[in-house]
Amino acid sequence: MTAQGYQELIVEGIRGLPPETLAEITDFIYFVRKRTLQQQSFEEELKQLSRAEVAHLEKEFEGYERLYPRE
Repeated sequence: MTAQGYQELIVEGIRGLPPETLAEITDFIYFVRKRTLQQQSFEEELKQLSRAEVAHLEKEFEGYERLYPRE
């Protein structure tokens, strides 16, 4: 599929969605855009996570593999 085809598919797919959902989709689009176009910047941001943020993430995902084993 061409880039134009994907763009048209995306526009058609979001048509009629409520504003809250469109806001969520917008956040996702700009996250992917930044990750794709500014890869080095994205990696630097991840490296700059504070120790508190890392600890929080580790606690958040504690036992994840046990709770959600791969089948």
